[in-house]
Amino acid sequence: MHIFRALSPIFAIAPLLAACSVIPPQIPYQDAAMQPPAAGKLEPRVLAGPAPRSIPAPAPRAVQAPAARPLSPLQSVMMRAHNQTRAKVGAPDLLWSDELARDAATYARSMARTGRFGHDSQSRSSERQGENLWMGTRNAYDHMDMVGSWVEEDRYFKPGRFPENSTTGNWGDIGHYTQIIWPTTRRVGCALASSGHFDYLVCRYSPAGNVMGRDPLRG
Repeated sequence: MHIFRALSPIFAIAPLLAACSVIPPQIPYQDAAMQPPAAGKLEPRVLAGPAPRSIPAPAPRAVQAPAARPLSPLQSVMMRAHNQTRAKVGAPDLLWSDELARDAATYARSMARTGRFGHDSQSRSSERQGENLWMGTRNAYDHMDMVGSWVEEDRYFKPGRFPENSTTGNWGDIGHYTQIIWPTTRRVGCALASSGHFDYLVCRYSPAGNVMGRDPLRG
């Protein structure tokens, strides 16, 4: 029999801390544009016989931008599921973060190695990241099944201030979903690791959502 578990997210930021924390706007990374070499002229040279002539300068070659790196299957599914879910409530799209994905991979491998399924203390992090976790029987679930278990929590969601957003009375029943749709979250990175028996999925978010006393639809 196949099993899976999705652990309820912890409260990410205390209201006072969130109100006092100022995050500078993110500047998207851009590769420096490559400029084609300036077209120059070669000096005329004198030939032995006919009159001197100028050799035309070669036409500048067009410089092509490097091809975009293809998305991994996990990244493709996670970005599509997250942004489609956010679009339904009017939240802006998330951007993929390689930095968050590396942090997620480190912790996913730790859970796979130790068998401990629980949230990371993030004691060494300068900025607390939001975190969604999933665990299930190895190779029994595809990527959409994994993230889908978080998205399907929307059936228990009701508007209001977090954590009073669950029709069941238990915020853990909607905590993964509210982190996915949290409007002030801008970046996400996910990773998957496996033990002999289980797959472990970790997604990290920045800025973190699930802030106590805030509206998940307004931030």
